[in-house]
Amino acid sequence: MDVQIRLFKPEDLEHILKIQADSLRRLSPSYSLTQIEALVNSQRSVRLYMNEIIVVAEYKHEIIGFASMLYRQSRISGIYVHPNFARQGIGTQILIALEKLAIQNKFKIIDVVSSLSAVKFYQENGYQIIGESGFYCQNNVWIDCVDLEKQLSPLTEIEKWCLWLKRLFF
Repeated sequence: MDVQIRLFKPEDLEHILKIQADSLRRLSPSYSLTQIEALVNSQRSVRLYMNEIIVVAEYKHEIIGFASMLYRQSRISGIYVHPNFARQGIGTQILIALEKLAIQNKFKIIDVVSSLSAVKFYQENGYQIIGESGFYCQNNVWIDCVDLEKQLSPLTEIEKWCLWLKRLFF
């Protein structure tokens, strides 16, 4: 499948919100309907006000997926593929694009607070589980998550020490 990856444009917002909603509703068996709808209903404000770098995947000039990374951080804030295109390698292509952006910005480690449904995807792409977490979204609905990370380039001894301290205290 000839998928093109490009940077997000403001006019893409409605398309990515629809993809995210469709993906959450159809590909998230680990969450209740209440949790899924709380996530869906909170996403517009998250996408509008979070400082993110977003890349989109297009197939035949139609957006079929996207991924976002927090600006000036090496934290993935979401990867979503339209359910009709799921499990065809598109998510992996988008993830690789984000990792390249992280490397270009001189980040050596990238992390993600993953949905329960996406943990296996990240592990298959070289991410290691480092803990469990979660967050409250709309109407104080709790969303269980798993924290993962991947080393993108070698760490110095000082960086390894700082990472160990970060994990110990945070």
